[in-house]
Amino acid sequence: MSGTDIRSSVCSYTITSPDVMVVSDLRADPRFVENGLVCGPPHLRFYAGAPLIAKNGVAIGAICVMGAEPRELSEDERQHLKTLAAMAMSQLELRRLSGRQDPVSGLSNRHQFHIDYDGLVARATSGTMYAVMLDVLDVPRLDEAGQALGLPPLEAMIHRSGVRLRVALEDITDIYHVGVSRFAFLIDLLTPDDVEALLLELKQRVIRPVMAAAVPMSPQFHAGICAFDPSTDSSNDVLRKLLVGVQAAISSRHDFCWYSERRDELLRRGYRLAADAERGLRREEFYLLFQPRVDTLTGAVVSAEALIRWNHPRLGPVGPAEFIPVFERTALMPAVSDWVVDAALDQLAAWQREALSLGMSINLAASDLSTEGMAERLLQKLAARGLPPNLLEIEITEGEWLRANTVAGDQLACLAGVGVRVAIDDFGSGYSNFGYLSRLPISTIKMDKSLVDHLADDPGARLKAKAIIELAKGLGYTTVAEGVESLEQQQVLTELGCDQLQGYLFAEPLAAHELASMMARS
Repeated sequence: MSGTDIRSSVCSYTITSPDVMVVSDLRADPRFVENGLVCGPPHLRFYAGAPLIAKNGVAIGAICVMGAEPRELSEDERQHLKTLAAMAMSQLELRRLSGRQDPVSGLSNRHQFHIDYDGLVARATSGTMYAVMLDVLDVPRLDEAGQALGLPPLEAMIHRSGVRLRVALEDITDIYHVGVSRFAFLIDLLTPDDVEALLLELKQRVIRPVMAAAVPMSPQFHAGICAFDPSTDSSNDVLRKLLVGVQAAISSRHDFCWYSERRDELLRRGYRLAADAERGLRREEFYLLFQPRVDTLTGAVVSAEALIRWNHPRLGPVGPAEFIPVFERTALMPAVSDWVVDAALDQLAAWQREALSLGMSINLAASDLSTEGMAERLLQKLAARGLPPNLLEIEITEGEWLRANTVAGDQLACLAGVGVRVAIDDFGSGYSNFGYLSRLPISTIKMDKSLVDHLADDPGARLKAKAIIELAKGLGYTTVAEGVESLEQQQVLTELGCDQLQGYLFAEPLAAHELASMMARS
């Protein structure tokens, strides 16, 4: 990239200049005397440049002339250079108006990317090349900064990042503005190591602070990389793979990530599940299993947790750990939660008719509790089946979302006020705070499996469990341990005074009739 040194260094001054910039003798100017193209071949001495200023007043580049002999620039030559700059801007404006240039950065846009990529195919280019996508400001920060500063400062930062990339890659490849804060380029280098080395160099140029609305903003640097063959890969697929890599880099907080076919498969599988969920509900592909909770001292089954499962027609059995996070990112969760509530309450009513005395726990998502009227609808469902509210327990996960969600608090208070029990699930797995729980109508604390796993061999885990159980009991909560799989764990939890136990030591999730048989045997 040394071939761009003189232009990147001198033109950076021209871009910020309101008029033509002339350096009569580069060798006599301390800013450029040590530049490799001045003190070495081709021994440049003269430079003159005019900024390329868009209609919005933003300089997007420069047009320049250079020579091997020192000289002055006449007034006529100065005017000619300004005329050339105006002509160049006119052509760039025509290109922008034709839909191939991004109005913020002045760079070629995604449409031009596809056209240029098709040119590779038309020239029968084959063999491995590399594509890179850079994100200089992720969406959460983009939204936050936009609210605080408005759009112009953000656009200025994105524009400046684009200029830095264009200058850095000027003699190597073209740069394209393919998203709000995302840039892409195609490059033909020998090895993946060469690509990574180039990215590390680009990072140093991009992350320098930019002044925007008198606020210094530091662009981020996350890149996705993929290898491709123009003769077999489409431009759309290349961009899609780059998005996979960029998101992996953002999620892992790495500077760059290579495209992963495994990650891609998981993403596409997730979207397939989301697309198939509504049909799955109609075709009764979902079903419930029930895992019993037992009294620690007597071993009697006191309640059952309803657990959703999916028998997908093409993918086979799919567990909730895979599909629930997908549903929570879409509008599907309310419909799925409604189905779970209806199916679980139907089964609870059936057990009541069979004189089986046990309660039912149902998991609800954050989106369920954030919906106005949820509590009223749930109570109507109980009444329609003739079920007393105290047979139902709602399980919710702990977290900051709950403390800050007044709607959720109101819904829980409404349910608890008529006897529905409220349990905090997975307590001890991360955000664990008894302070905010005391302000909610909680009746049960369910300790997370990750804590129970190490009770038999980790004194620290035992102390933590003991503290949770003692404090919960002091606040009047029922304590439940999830994921109990060994007699040693059962013994420790019994000694610590845990009220109820749940896990494979007692039973795996069972079909309704299997749970009824288990209770009959006990």
